Amino acid sequence: MKKLFSLLGFLAFLLIAGILVLIFIKSPKYNGEVSLPGLTQSAEVYFDRFGIPHIYAQTETDAYRALGYVHAQERLFQLEMLRRVGSGTLAEFLGKDLLEVDQFFHTLGIPKHAKESTAALLAQGNTPWRTAAEAYIEGVNEYIDHGSLPLEYLLLGEKPRPYTLEDMHSIVGYMSFTFAMAVKTDPLLTKIARDLGPDFLNSLAVETLPEHHVIPVHYPDSIADTTSTNATLTALLDKLPVPQLQGSNAWVIAGSRTQSGKVIFSNDTHIGFSSPSVWFEAHIEYPGFSFYGNHLAGIPFGFMGNNRHHSIGLTMFENDDQDFFEEKLNPQNPNEILIGEEAFPIQTRKEIIRVKGQDPVEWEIRETPHGPIINPVVKEIAALTTNPVSSWWVYLLEPAKSFEAVYKMNHAQSMQEVAEAAALIHAPGLNIMYGDVEGNIAWWAAAKLPIRGEKVHSKIFADGSDPDAQPKGWYPFEENPKSVNPPSGFVASANNQPHSTRGGHLFPGYYFPGDRWNRIAKTISSRSDWDVKSLQSLQLETINEVFPELAQFMLNEINPDDYQEFSAALESLETWDGDHQIEKTAPTLFYKWLIHTWRLAMEDELGKEGFEAFLQTFIMVNSNHHFITKTDNPWWDKQDTPEKETRGDILSEALNLSLDELSKQLGNNPKDWKWEKVVHLEHPHPLGSQKPLDKIFNVQAGPIAGNEEAVNKLTLKPLPDGTYQIVAGPAIRIILDFGDLENSVSVLPTGNSGNRFSKHYADQKELFVKGKYRPQEMNEDRIKVGSKNKLTLNPAD
Repeated sequence: MKKLFSLLGFLAFLLIAGILVLIFIKSPKYNGEVSLPGLTQSAEVYFDRFGIPHIYAQTETDAYRALGYVHAQERLFQLEMLRRVGSGTLAEFLGKDLLEVDQFFHTLGIPKHAKESTAALLAQGNTPWRTAAEAYIEGVNEYIDHGSLPLEYLLLGEKPRPYTLEDMHSIVGYMSFTFAMAVKTDPLLTKIARDLGPDFLNSLAVETLPEHHVIPVHYPDSIADTTSTNATLTALLDKLPVPQLQGSNAWVIAGSRTQSGKVIFSNDTHIGFSSPSVWFEAHIEYPGFSFYGNHLAGIPFGFMGNNRHHSIGLTMFENDDQDFFEEKLNPQNPNEILIGEEAFPIQTRKEIIRVKGQDPVEWEIRETPHGPIINPVVKEIAALTTNPVSSWWVYLLEPAKSFEAVYKMNHAQSMQEVAEAAALIHAPGLNIMYGDVEGNIAWWAAAKLPIRGEKVHSKIFADGSDPDAQPKGWYPFEENPKSVNPPSGFVASANNQPHSTRGGHLFPGYYFPGDRWNRIAKTISSRSDWDVKSLQSLQLETINEVFPELAQFMLNEINPDDYQEFSAALESLETWDGDHQIEKTAPTLFYKWLIHTWRLAMEDELGKEGFEAFLQTFIMVNSNHHFITKTDNPWWDKQDTPEKETRGDILSEALNLSLDELSKQLGNNPKDWKWEKVVHLEHPHPLGSQKPLDKIFNVQAGPIAGNEEAVNKLTLKPLPDGTYQIVAGPAIRIILDFGDLENSVSVLPTGNSGNRFSKHYADQKELFVKGKYRPQEMNEDRIKVGSKNKLTLNPAD
């Protein structure tokens, strides 16, 4: 027996020793010296207590080469996932289950477009942005060749191939796709229009309604003197190992409304929660340049960030830049389509998709003059029509200039330079937010806006054969919505509809109703002494002003005498102020009731899969008030019963279901129905869907306050057990005051490192959940004195 215990003890010792050795080998290197070929002089990297790298170099190329090396050390596997999604090579890395995803992205055209964008970048010659990007790539590849690869590669038995400019464009292509709401929304709306008719469509807020809030515009005269598939699309996208963008908040307040008398800048982008989180923070210094940026994995330039002169941020414009054309085949030649009387050929190309563990797959893609035919990869479209449906997407119509645009924004020294850089962005549509040390504030809607044919409804399939349905050209960028130094003293964006273009055109899109924007605008307008601390309370606010009004309306439609047993629950809903703090009970009943109302009203017409697809669109959030208060809403009548149901019938049935389910789930005492018991935040890792790897890689964060249209926006996914998974929300929170730039604050949902063995993998989790912030350091003395970790990168001998 003693020998057995001794053996078991020895085996346990070996196991623990092996784990410790693995952790040592696979952990990021935060101290010491590393040889980095290509450097002209040594570069120093100081890591602060949250693992943010502060890079001090002597030249621009040295700085970006160092950034590439450090970024790869912390986020290489995240980079791997992003480039493989955008390049359509997931199946090669993760296996045959991802083949349909690769086929979808190849058909959509992102890998092809990445090649075209790379060729266009190289054709520009040795531009500063190309030189910086190539230095960054060399840094990434040096880590790939000689660094310690993350644990994920060991588990998968894979090694990364070299990183390239084409990969970089693939990543931007994928992120652009996540902005494109049309492919998730338009097939469903077309089905509703065709199968059910205009009354059903008009009961939804497909376009911006009069009661919605729009972003005001302010056009100055000039700023030159100021400075084939088996899966539904929903199921297909659920397989993606990387998050999708959802929306954002941003506001910039002029000095006339701040305590310091200087501009204050705030931004929180809304993206699918993941481990690691999307943004990587890094601070770069070299002679003539100082920048604190927020970077996507694999991208050297900060889409958000600030230099000493100005700060830039972004939200999703949500403009509609993708249309679908239902084609008419030429009866004389099935390889041609007709536009009017003229025939146009359908082009065919074949691409090879490699699949792990099996032979490569040859995939055929057919394209009309409108774009790729996507029936084979979108089940919803294949079920809707046997005619070819082409995807016309602005992003694919010209090479991307994103790197040039963002590089110029990072390095600009005037508002005019940032405005000119924003004009380079053709897609996806972005709201570029701006504030500077000189007191200027601005917002530009950056996108190339198409002039559609007179017969085109932007969210319903167009008749590809109708000459009047063809795209007519482009609005000039100068007419895009914007606001520069408005009299209100602030600019703000929350994914809602901009007021109009300069020419008076209200551009269609997938906009949110503006409840967040209205709350932000009213709050900012209420005082003129804002500072960083007071703005934190606004950024963290969990009040939805519309939901209490809607709850009151719904309560007035039911007979309270039928619910005497639950009078306390209904009373809490009646007196609810819309706050979603985790100890509240009203949100628990309201959400359950609201979702059951929608489901009972729509599932009989759309089917279960169709209703699940509906929940993935912007329409429900946009339509809640309009749908439920509309008197002649045909959705109330169930298709599968002989009776004609009314709004009151559906609301009563939904309430009965809700009260019954909550009683079984949380007990009979409504005081126990607290929001914290039904909402849960988990940051999933790409390998975390496989047990027991979820215990290793996923980051559990527990309940967190917020809701769909509060300033602290959280996207909730109903689960079968009656709880809600928080699937998206702020991917970063930033607040900075140009009166005290070096005391700016920010926070990430997890941590700055994606390496599981780094102490910075999830060291910001508790700060994020509790609504706290950490310093965003740019003070050199504080950084160097306070850092306990210094990595020196030396030129190769």
